[in-house]
Amino acid sequence: MEATSFTGLLAGAISLISIIFLKPVAVYVDLLDKADHRKLHKGAIPLIGGLSAFLGLAIAWLVWMPVVQGYGLFLLCAALLVIMGAIDDARDLPAKFRLGVQVALGAWLTLGSGISLQSLGDLLGFGDIPLGIVGPAVTIAAIIGATNAFNMIDGIDGLAGSLSLVTLVSLALLFASSPSFRLEFTLCLGISVALIPFLAANLRVPPFRKKIFMGDAGSMFIGFAVVWLLVNGTQPESMAFRPVTALWLIAVPLMDMVAIMVRRARKGQSVMKPDRDHLHHIFMRAGFTDRQALILITCIALGFAMFGLIGEHFQIPEWVMFTAFVAVFALYDWGLSHAWRLLVVFRKRSGDRAV
Repeated sequence: MEATSFTGLLAGAISLISIIFLKPVAVYVDLLDKADHRKLHKGAIPLIGGLSAFLGLAIAWLVWMPVVQGYGLFLLCAALLVIMGAIDDARDLPAKFRLGVQVALGAWLTLGSGISLQSLGDLLGFGDIPLGIVGPAVTIAAIIGATNAFNMIDGIDGLAGSLSLVTLVSLALLFASSPSFRLEFTLCLGISVALIPFLAANLRVPPFRKKIFMGDAGSMFIGFAVVWLLVNGTQPESMAFRPVTALWLIAVPLMDMVAIMVRRARKGQSVMKPDRDHLHHIFMRAGFTDRQALILITCIALGFAMFGLIGEHFQIPEWVMFTAFVAVFALYDWGLSHAWRLLVVFRKRSGDRAV
């Protein structure tokens, strides 16, 4: 546990130092998020939050932790993904190129480490669903999905970081009970602590006066790391939790991404086309401030994660947990599709109360 604690503390310290030193670098290389018609912020904001968190985790890990069980390859793939994300933040790379890099890195990590999803569990109530030879392909798809889910949810201050912490802390609780998952627990702790300086700066918590953003580099790194942890935690020979529990731990980013992409496909639009129909946009159109939307969405994610943890602890049948997840997603998708009606009702009731 001593190495684990030192890894977390060192990751946080390096992340903090990196923020200080990366700010002038971001200005010099134009790694800035500039205001436009889709963005509500003013001025040019450094996109260094993800870079600082990754540097904190990577350096701390190389100092204190062993590079075994595929973790060396994970850090290398994550580094390449972060570099690509930073270039995208600065130069706006084509979506197809970004997707191609994600596929390549996901395949390299999956095939190179030999670690992949082997089963979906008893999702339908008829017994275990083995993946067999398609396991690596499903794992690569999951890596791409989670990487983009956390990237797409990054729309207001503090949201991607807060949702990441909900997922990582939940995973840490699941890993903490078994000594065989010391590396996974340490990775959760290291990334979580490395994210704290970014969140403080992003939300301008004193002594930070000027905000920074996570950037694509950070949000993609978080999604990439979360999938690696989920896959490691659901290996049949050493299982920390069941596959269905993973859905609840990343419920908000996952449901938001899938619902948005389904809606875009229905309209005949590109599923990668940016818009303002995400959950945080709906809350803000309903009259909530960005800080209120952050708190509400984080509480929703926390509630989903707690439900998943409770289901895992009491071993609620997997098919029950999966059916509940599908029902919640259907309700979310319906709410997203009828958001304008719900907004009219909400505003009318708010107006009546004001009178």
